[in-house]
Amino acid sequence: MTMTNKKSFAIATFLAIAVLALSAATVFAGHNGAMVSHETFSCGETTFTATITDPDGTHKVTNMYLVVSADGNTQSVIIPTDGSDAEITVGPFTEDMTIYWNVFGGGERDYDQPLWNGYGEEGFSADIAAYADDQGGYGWVLDGPEEENPFVNWNTIEVEGCPDDDPEPPTVDNPETKADCKNGGWEAMGFRNQGQCIRYVNTDQDSR
Repeated sequence: MTMTNKKSFAIATFLAIAVLALSAATVFAGHNGAMVSHETFSCGETTFTATITDPDGTHKVTNMYLVVSADGNTQSVIIPTDGSDAEITVGPFTEDMTIYWNVFGGGERDYDQPLWNGYGEEGFSADIAAYADDQGGYGWVLDGPEEENPFVNWNTIEVEGCPDDDPEPPTVDNPETKADCKNGGWEAMGFRNQGQCIRYVNTDQDSR
């Protein structure tokens, strides 16, 4: 079995069991959840840290993922069961950015983190199982917000990016007539003097 298949199998196994018994709170007793924090630095660079809530507990799940998505790029990492941190850093950004994040898998935690759309409603277990069957597994929980599905809602934070320090130079126009070279036109188009600009018009040779 390849690593990708093992990963999908682990997610599928846990979620299949969890979904079938979402209405029974005792199913999650003893399962570890995770605490997630984030710190934002200059230009919107943000580090998310996830830590298991009870590293000494029993029935610790090994397929609990921190998932972070920003600027069209989605990253995921397994949250260790030994109490060490899982970290994902995104940014810095050259523009203001919405960062999406979630935790998938695990047990005792606030199910607003993430909010499963439809959780607790009649038929939810059957609906999510049918969707997973249609998708060929539960790997979709690690997809970014661009891959919309009917069940997963994302937590978001807004960060401020920094303008690009090295913007592309503006496009330089070329003169079409001698008149374009006069009254300072030559300078705006990047010529060293008016004569060089007029020479361009006459010969079509660019010596800038």
